[in-house]
Amino acid sequence: MLRTHRHPTRGGAFITVVIFTTVLLILIGSILSWSLTERRLNYRNSLRLEARNAAEAISEFGFYQIRNKLETRSTFAPDAFAVGDDAPVMAPLTFFEGGNVDYPDTELVGGMITIVSTPGFSNAYFVDPNDLNNEFDPLKGKWIFRRDIAVIAKATVQPPANRGAPITAYVSQRLSIRGAPLFAHAIFYNMDLEIAPGPNMTIWGPVHANGSLYISKQGSGPLNFMSQVTATGGLYKGFKTPPIQAHGATEVSQNHDFFFANKAGSLVSLKSGDGVWRDQKMGLSSETDESNGQFRSFASNTFNGNLQTKSHGIQPYKPVAIGDYEEDPTPHDGVDNSKNEGRVLIEPPLPNTHADYNSELEAQKLSRKSGLYIAVNPSGTDRTARMPDGTPYTLPANSVKAFKKDGTEVILPGMAGHSNPGGDPVVTIKPNQMTDLRRHTSTFDYNNNRSGGNTYAGKNINIIEVDMNALKKAVDRTVNGAGSSSVYADYTASSPSSVTIDDTHRIDAFTAADWNGAIYIESVDAEVRKDSGVRLINGRGQVASKSGAAGVADEGLTLATNDAMYILGHFNADGSINSSSTGTSNSARYPETGERPVALAADAITLLSQPTFGNVSGSYTQTGGWNDALSGHRHTDSNWNNNWATANPANNNRVDGISTPTTIDTSLYGGGVATRSMTMKFDGTSSEISAAFLVGVTPSNKNGSNQNSGGVHNLPRFLERWTGTAAIRGSIVVMYESRVADEPWGLRFYGPPTRLWGFNTLFGIEQRYPPQMPLVMSYRRVDFTDLTKAQYDALKAALPSGAGSTGADLLDDET
Repeated sequence: MLRTHRHPTRGGAFITVVIFTTVLLILIGSILSWSLTERRLNYRNSLRLEARNAAEAISEFGFYQIRNKLETRSTFAPDAFAVGDDAPVMAPLTFFEGGNVDYPDTELVGGMITIVSTPGFSNAYFVDPNDLNNEFDPLKGKWIFRRDIAVIAKATVQPPANRGAPITAYVSQRLSIRGAPLFAHAIFYNMDLEIAPGPNMTIWGPVHANGSLYISKQGSGPLNFMSQVTATGGLYKGFKTPPIQAHGATEVSQNHDFFFANKAGSLVSLKSGDGVWRDQKMGLSSETDESNGQFRSFASNTFNGNLQTKSHGIQPYKPVAIGDYEEDPTPHDGVDNSKNEGRVLIEPPLPNTHADYNSELEAQKLSRKSGLYIAVNPSGTDRTARMPDGTPYTLPANSVKAFKKDGTEVILPGMAGHSNPGGDPVVTIKPNQMTDLRRHTSTFDYNNNRSGGNTYAGKNINIIEVDMNALKKAVDRTVNGAGSSSVYADYTASSPSSVTIDDTHRIDAFTAADWNGAIYIESVDAEVRKDSGVRLINGRGQVASKSGAAGVADEGLTLATNDAMYILGHFNADGSINSSSTGTSNSARYPETGERPVALAADAITLLSQPTFGNVSGSYTQTGGWNDALSGHRHTDSNWNNNWATANPANNNRVDGISTPTTIDTSLYGGGVATRSMTMKFDGTSSEISAAFLVGVTPSNKNGSNQNSGGVHNLPRFLERWTGTAAIRGSIVVMYESRVADEPWGLRFYGPPTRLWGFNTLFGIEQRYPPQMPLVMSYRRVDFTDLTKAQYDALKAALPSGAGSTGADLLDDET
């Protein structure tokens, strides 16, 4: 019998195959199980991300609603965004279409308005420039008013059936509302900002433009920006509209340099080593997306946030409810299509029955805010004036009325037509008192050459004169309860004298409680007449202000008008000018002892230099400075032509004004000074002014005139050939176009002073601002945080009952 012997390795191989196959199947099963688990985990993670993104989107939708209300209204209760009509509501169902969001289980909750301040300060917050989080914050280095509103949101994602439990995400985010005083800036423009000085110019303090920056230099030496510069538009080297020189030739832009400060305070040129100007064009012939990106990178790396433009996403700053300024897009069509809403800040109030009435705009007007309202009709016909609440009434020709904020009529010292007018007149009307050679007669047209049919002539101005000494006496007596007032006796006095005051200096029917630091002067129909101006005289020394501790809300003075304004001589300063570049005595930056913050707001502001006196041929008489009788005369320039008014500007015809022998007027200075015959103006003398300016300008090429605005270096305005210094410490804010003194800038009627201008440290280091001025607002998202359910519930529980809006609520409402 034959037997077959099986090889032992055959059985082993089979077993091995079976084992390996089993292991492989197990591995494949494990891999498939892991893959399915991973897929499930990835799917759950995607749902979790969808829930978080939905919650974040809900919070952003809440921010949008809150910011929209904040930009149009100025007053809210602390819980306004938590409960009630102003609380944000949930986004509509269509917002979440195409996803897995469980709409009824979404929620949006607005928080309380909370004050955020720097430790040690109750209501002020310092945006620390040394905090890296603030390196590119446009408000770094400024003291601001900050309010935060927290928004919390939740969103639930519901997976399809059998795909797991719902996932809910909770988030928190805060909207930081930052209000910066207008005068927290050395220069603030609500439009394009142009600057092209001749002499060296150094700007201390922040600069901002709700528009573009056009920078040039017309003389040797640098233009230096020592603090942060921001613009919502671009930065461009050169002129927006080339200026026209006195003789009519186009000014040529010079190739001199300008510098910006980096984080360390070192000045860095905008011009590269090979001569390329690194503006928005970055050396190209025109601006491109690529050049904008290159500029953003260059500016960020070089200036560390101290130079930012549209390339960095800079947003506009505006007071609440004030719309964007828009330049006339068609200046040549004879119709002014500009959007000039910022001018409402200085306009008279409107009654609530007026077609243009807007409660939020009215709330921003200085005419509504001022504790003392003075209405003046300087014309020869009766006109319709406004009460402080906007109610119209008839104001007779050449007359003055005054009111408290609540509409109660008051009597100013020296007011004509009253039984006890005593004291020095605070307000006086002077018809045709002076000539403004820039404010030409209405028949002249800049678009045509001067000729017999297009004759240039300066405009005679009806002056509304405000005696600042008389005002100070009245405020000292009425508001401060004083028996004496320290004022300069007259223009020739070398120091102030103590003047005894009595009830003839009182503002009748006015009390200390009525004073809030602001005075508004309505020049009735100024925008229609265009023939008047408010002039401040005797402003040397300290101006009218409430006595008491520095920093109180009504400390200092804000004086506003819808008319043009003129400042004669020193103002809110003693007239002793210090130009030292070291120490703390420079007149352009540092206040005098006891100085109070002052703001002047007007359609336009012109400086008239301080009159000076001395002996001439044995007689004591005027030797320099402004004089009304010579206001229509030319200044001392040899390139004057008898045909100046009818011949087109040329090299031998560079100066406007008559040259007729005239006896000078001394009535401004109290009389007793010998007369003198002159054929030309005196040269402008050194004058010191401490005030912030809120003004308008005439933009470049307004009405197709092809005239330049003059730039910020020609603000404020001048009407003399200055041989002295104009020392100004304060802040320059341009919010609107001029509507009274709206003629273009020119050089034919003045020569600029030596400029000693700066940012008053009262507004910077000391944080003391003129009263009743608006804030410019900006907004920033901060502290985005993921929350647990417990944290979310705790935050919601801390809010008033009923806070929050859900998708279910919205569906119920829609039903």
